[in-house]
Amino acid sequence: MRPPFQRYPLVLRIFLMFSMFLFNMSIMQFIALFVAQKMFNLENVEQVLTGVFTEARAVDAFLLMQGISSLGGFVLTAMMFAVLESGEFKNHLRISTFPSAKFVLLAVLSIVVAQFFIEFLVQINQQIPLPSALQFLHDYQKKMEEVANAMMNFKDIGHLIAVSIVVALIPAIGEEFFFRGLLLGDLLKGKVHPAIAIVSTGVIFAMSHVQYENLLAMIVLGSFLGYLYYVSGSLWLPIAAHFTNNFLAVLMKYFYNIGMISEDMANAKTSLYLTVISLAIFAVFIFLFNKWKNPAKFVEIEESESLNENLLT
Repeated sequence: MRPPFQRYPLVLRIFLMFSMFLFNMSIMQFIALFVAQKMFNLENVEQVLTGVFTEARAVDAFLLMQGISSLGGFVLTAMMFAVLESGEFKNHLRISTFPSAKFVLLAVLSIVVAQFFIEFLVQINQQIPLPSALQFLHDYQKKMEEVANAMMNFKDIGHLIAVSIVVALIPAIGEEFFFRGLLLGDLLKGKVHPAIAIVSTGVIFAMSHVQYENLLAMIVLGSFLGYLYYVSGSLWLPIAAHFTNNFLAVLMKYFYNIGMISEDMANAKTSLYLTVISLAIFAVFIFLFNKWKNPAKFVEIEESESLNENLLT
């Protein structure tokens, strides 16, 4: 039986993709809220929804809710939609292909080196005035920063592990499944030019986070993650890079909380000198990626199905 979405045009599939994501995310948030309330016996469940934590355990409940919602919204949607498009999800999302060790090492080092450049982009973004009609974006980001600070206000290893899973690991897997494995994969299979597909997916990825002051940095980061997916043909490479980026933020916050470093890296300012060095080394890494790249052939879904049928016969 041919998968139902296989013959749909690309534009319609993308529309259905985001519609399914919104539906799944809504359902999973409801389930996650119910589970968190029962597990932590919250007196006021609204604090988890508003981010105004009046109970210490509400932060843990919020972490649990975030983890369940991300897994359900991103991972479940990607897997379900892939099956509806091609009949399976492992090859469709390219999670059955693994990158070489040198690619993984290079991707991790690239993210570490790029931190100074990324922070410089944030500083530039902060200098761009936000129109008054969009002031709500600034207010929303400040609110999300307060929630993030509440989640990251820990000093014990147990919370370091829990926050790393929820803030670093689950988003790295979930967002890469959806934005790179599914969305970017469909654009590439739809014969959209790789550069256009990679950058446009990076823009959508950045906008989905609703963080105006980080918009430029997240577009660059999202585009780089898409580039890693394209040059390796494996979803695990951008997952590794994405996890590294998120985990660095968690780890630096932990070091600050326990007094190992004197300055919160979230508020640190990057000098032009470090930015230039960071960008230069990052450019060398991009050169190496291009030299060693082994991109997969992103073929149309119907064409891929035909190839599989021919192989079987």
